[in-house]
Amino acid sequence: MAKKESSIFYARNLAELFYQMKTIANLTLVGSCTSAKELPEKMISTTLISEFNHIGKHERYIEFGPATTLSEIQALGERHLPKILLDAMETIATPFVRNIATIGGNIMDPESKNTLYAPLLALETVLEFKSPLDVKYIPLQNFTEIPKGHVLTNIRVPLNDWDVCIFKRLGPENRITETSASFSFLTDSEKSIITSIKIAFSGKITFRCVPLENRMLGLRLPLKSKEIENYIEEAEQEFIRAAEKTEYNPILLHQFLNLVRYSFEQLT
Repeated sequence: MAKKESSIFYARNLAELFYQMKTIANLTLVGSCTSAKELPEKMISTTLISEFNHIGKHERYIEFGPATTLSEIQALGERHLPKILLDAMETIATPFVRNIATIGGNIMDPESKNTLYAPLLALETVLEFKSPLDVKYIPLQNFTEIPKGHVLTNIRVPLNDWDVCIFKRLGPENRITETSASFSFLTDSEKSIITSIKIAFSGKITFRCVPLENRMLGLRLPLKSKEIENYIEEAEQEFIRAAEKTEYNPILLHQFLNLVRYSFEQLT
């Protein structure tokens, strides 16, 4: 049986978007579709909605509309962006793709948590979802699915200074495969005492090492070799727990542990 042609609808603002989502059955919200393998039968584009494309710089955080392109964000530079986010941007596809790919599409891909997910997870990003009736704020750490009847309208990224900032992208360049993943490591200290530490991994397995992060708060630097080995073992157990219901290539675990070791060695 031949596949039906896709129908595309447009909305110029949020009110039109919510109206069409309510009145047209089985309507799928889409952006630039740079990672879409197959287009839905009925879709509504957000490209004309100006509320979805904005950048707001504040003292303690920066905000992005979900339709803001990666190149628009990248153009802000290190002066306005967390370095780890800028480092991640530079590994995504090509400049041409970054001109049309959006931050919302990168982190909302239903099949995989793409390159920006790990740094945004480490930075404790908060997602804003709106419906005609209310607004919900969900930390990315707690996000599992888009609330029913809501759409992603804002991505808030805290701004902090970090003593150690590490981002690594795994897998083939310019392609997403089962071995693709991203790793983020952030540490801040005061008077040689760890005051904040974030370890995030994203791909087929996505998680943050919150229990390990909490255990390492207050540690005195530099870390000793024995301490590092103990914490690497804990990181391994957290990966295994996060992956217990998912089939994955074992290379992901090995790469994760290598990156954790490399990151901890920066604290010696």
